[in-house]
Amino acid sequence: MAAVMQSYFVYMPDNRLCAAWGCTAISTGYTEIGSNSDYPPSRHPNDHHFSWSRGRILSAYQIVQISAGSGRLEFGPSRRQVAIAGGSIFLLFPGVWHRFAPDRRAGWVEHWIECRGSAFDFACDAGLLRPEQPVHASSSEIADVFASIHALAQDDCLRNQPLLSTLGLQLLALLCRPADLNSNAADRLVDRARMILMERCGQPLSVEQLADELGVSYPYFRRLFREQTGMSAKQYQMRVRLQRAIDLLVNTDKSIKEIAGLLGFHSAFHFSTQFRQLIGSSPTDFRAAKRS
Repeated sequence: MAAVMQSYFVYMPDNRLCAAWGCTAISTGYTEIGSNSDYPPSRHPNDHHFSWSRGRILSAYQIVQISAGSGRLEFGPSRRQVAIAGGSIFLLFPGVWHRFAPDRRAGWVEHWIECRGSAFDFACDAGLLRPEQPVHASSSEIADVFASIHALAQDDCLRNQPLLSTLGLQLLALLCRPADLNSNAADRLVDRARMILMERCGQPLSVEQLADELGVSYPYFRRLFREQTGMSAKQYQMRVRLQRAIDLLVNTDKSIKEIAGLLGFHSAFHFSTQFRQLIGSSPTDFRAAKRS
């Protein structure tokens, strides 16, 4: 792509639709810096252009992929310096001083997208993105996303801004995905358990059977599930069943006895008792209130 693509950049205004899903793409571009070339090119708005001596502070997040060449990045109050190799991604965080440049002899090829929104803020608050660890390895998936970004931006960036923003979210998801799947094995096991409980909410599946199916001991699974969700697997199973019951009460004419049977309750009385304890009313009264 770099051999035939022309350097470009575009800037876009805030967009209420994009803000609604937590990410607004506000700039993107592609630049090929040849060896022995001046950097940065003198063609960006004042709030994005910077000199090496002063550095720069942005008000949004910027994802920069270096697909070829090499250089360096400095960031933060201590001006920590890290080497940037081809095949790397680095993130620029709002309010964090930074500066970067390719090695003069090597040059580099850079791709970037700048986004703001609650999705990126949440990723930082959750520790999924860390300003003190801005450099990540790129991948073929990330390269494909940037190829789509460039095509949409050069076609019609304003018309395609919502699509560009969703691609910003896709990059965020790829960057937040754990590199070492084993390090997140406990989370994945609980997620798998929750999915099974949702898929089989009407079957008589015991927690012991579920632990055995997942290949772990019952005491370990019981402890892990509570640590990850704040409730027991049995409580979660009941919540899933009652949520499904709400859907059936509101959207079907099935009797209370039929719904109880579909969702694996021993009887209509057992179903009604559990429903009242968790929801605060009987299934019959709940249905009547929703349909009135």
